[in-house]
Amino acid sequence: MNYEAKLISSEIVISINLNSTTHYKGYRGKTIAVDLTKQSCLVKETDSSLIEKYLGGRGWAIKYLYDNLKQGIDPLSPENILVVSLGPLTGTFAPSTARYTVAAKSPLTGGIGYANSGGHFAPELAYAGYDAIFIHGKSEKPVFLYIEDDKIELRDAYHLWGKDTWETDAILKSELSENFQILCIGQGGENLVKYAALMNNLSRAAARTGLGAVMGSKNLKAIAVRGTGAVEIAKPVEFHDFVDETLQKIYDDPAFPSLSYYGTTFLVDLAYISGGLATRNNQSGIFDQYENISAETFDELFRVKSESCFACPIHCGKYSKVKTGKYAGTKGGSPEYETVVCLGSKCGIGDLGAILKANELANKFGLDTISLGDTIAFAMEAYEKGILSSKDTDGLELIWGNDDALIELIKKVAFREGIGNDLAEGTKRFSEKINAGSEEFALHIKGMEPPAYDVRTAKAFGLGWATATRGADHLAALPNFELLGYEPEKGLEWFGSEKAVDPYSYEGKPRMVVWHENFGAIVDSAEMCKYTCFSAYAVRPEDMAIFLSLTTGRNISADELLLIGERIYNLERLFNLREGKGKDEDNLPKRFTEEPLSEGPAKGQYVELDKMLPKYYELREWDFETGLPKESLLRKLDLLESAEIFNLVKEEK
Repeated sequence: MNYEAKLISSEIVISINLNSTTHYKGYRGKTIAVDLTKQSCLVKETDSSLIEKYLGGRGWAIKYLYDNLKQGIDPLSPENILVVSLGPLTGTFAPSTARYTVAAKSPLTGGIGYANSGGHFAPELAYAGYDAIFIHGKSEKPVFLYIEDDKIELRDAYHLWGKDTWETDAILKSELSENFQILCIGQGGENLVKYAALMNNLSRAAARTGLGAVMGSKNLKAIAVRGTGAVEIAKPVEFHDFVDETLQKIYDDPAFPSLSYYGTTFLVDLAYISGGLATRNNQSGIFDQYENISAETFDELFRVKSESCFACPIHCGKYSKVKTGKYAGTKGGSPEYETVVCLGSKCGIGDLGAILKANELANKFGLDTISLGDTIAFAMEAYEKGILSSKDTDGLELIWGNDDALIELIKKVAFREGIGNDLAEGTKRFSEKINAGSEEFALHIKGMEPPAYDVRTAKAFGLGWATATRGADHLAALPNFELLGYEPEKGLEWFGSEKAVDPYSYEGKPRMVVWHENFGAIVDSAEMCKYTCFSAYAVRPEDMAIFLSLTTGRNISADELLLIGERIYNLERLFNLREGKGKDEDNLPKRFTEEPLSEGPAKGQYVELDKMLPKYYELREWDFETGLPKESLLRKLDLLESAEIFNLVKEEK
């Protein structure tokens, strides 16, 4: 069934063509293509072949972008395409399935860009009846996309332009209804900050790779959605029985109590204990003010209540408020572990009140707290080394721990004022501008700044960062297996090496990373939270296969799912290769490979990437010399034709 919707004055004119191809349950059956240049929309039936080969979410995003984007386009040009996609479990009561993927060519890295977020936006889009939105072109003036079940409109957003995300959310809900879910950008996206985020539910961020800037480049301020439909499940009785069974597995997992009670801030404590609490731009893994930013301190002084995404039993979100001091009145969704470290210890900041204020501003402006904090930390080290002086920094003293400077820099970044204009470009570009040897401590991979954990104390994470398709990425693999204290026998059983359970060892890690990357692509495509799968390991491939089979009515095995995950990961690899991002960018900054940690329990540790990467390439069936996937692999994954178009095949004799 095809619908063509075009905005004429304030009305939608719809033409309908009855040709249904979708027969799987779970999926909503429709996708929306928006052409902002023409101010038109086309609603199409979801293609069942896309479901069978790419599942949903992240898989659909890379397939659509690979097939429809021209090679070499400017990510901030109208030619880029912004994809918002759901999975087959979205809107069901499968645990932790409130997520969506947003994707485009990244303005930060120039390669594949995608981000993932939870909250309540995705289920609302599912209940409106849509699997994905594909956004093309650029509007002449600011607009927002209005979706209410079958009613789709592009509406004027002039009165929203210049507003932060909290203001935008409030204005739209006052104009439309509190029942609408809002996905929007702040000033960071409007001003094309290379690591701008999309925000929903005030504190939920689709943060990484700068897709907020892509949305801003299109003059699209927000997507407002309201749905009154439902998601149909093929075998509802068996499905809900399996939900109950899985919930019990989550509750019984040793990781559940800490993650549920403290949220991700408990990882600050674990990182410190391991010697991997990233400090002063990763110059150290030990922070002398750790106790001031610990999970206990957050819980005692700042936490107000727990918050949960739709259908999530973990409720790791924590609403917080600063009650005293110069940041009194600061409030909002709790800072995640990544934020506490990247806007905290990486910048030498030991005041949780200041970190919460920085997090509030980042959420309002729509900025990725990882890239934001890392770029500021890089500037602070450049200041420490005398490469930058106060005349370069608008008079700000960028010394470690200067929370006043941190807060001021965040504002300057969002509005591209003064030094903020340079910081808004990210670490890689800022380093290239100032040069003077700064590339030695400009921490990025494929152009994206690294997350919070110091990978010298977690070698699988180090390999995962190096090989992740979107750049320095802890979530592409998320090999928490090495951090959970399993017995050596478990490492041998899962990944062929007893030492796989040792985070300081590089043995067994290539197989671990490949498995996590492939399954991770499935988790992102089904749109389930990775905490359910990789922190608790409560949902494994065989469990995901049961969920998807009961939901869709399509019988699928764990092995078939992992093959789909491998296909998705390799198509992302092909996207990067055609954009000129090859083997040379499967690396880590020298700080992690050549500078051993100098103190703490991990003293002397560094990442032996050179000992892991060859085995990783072998397992991936990529040619180690060229980085190209081998012909036999592409044939197995049904990607050979896609690769041959751009000459991205390692031919085998």
